[in-house]
Amino acid sequence: MRRVIEELVGYQVGVVAHLMRNQFNDKLSEFGITQAQFKVFYELIEHEEMTQSELQTKLYIKASTMNGIIESMLKNELIEKKDSLIDKRSKRIKLTEKGKLLEKKIWLEVEKLEEETLNLFNEEEKQVFFSCLQKMMVHYQK
Repeated sequence: MRRVIEELVGYQVGVVAHLMRNQFNDKLSEFGITQAQFKVFYELIEHEEMTQSELQTKLYIKASTMNGIIESMLKNELIEKKDSLIDKRSKRIKLTEKGKLLEKKIWLEVEKLEEETLNLFNEEEKQVFFSCLQKMMVHYQK
């Protein structure tokens, strides 16, 4: 039996994902944020204001991890946290103006990374590539 790991689809997908994630993390570190914080930015731009538990659910993380992310972002004045008007035990979180400005800068860089990647392919290849990724996602979500 001949074993060549480089010929396995899962290996190739994993390597590319790892390399892309490293490039993404390097870019985020230039702004002093983590991937988890980037996801918080994204959710708060999409929903404007969320509870800490809603963010925790969206990010699929533990409460203790969410607390660390929130504390770090509060310390850097990227978010503000206030009591909910409905439930005083619940905290509402939203981006500060500083956070909104940083999110815009980061998003521009993310778009550049995406464009750089997609420029590797012509239009037909992009359509086939996304179609293949969608098939794989559907298959593995079962």
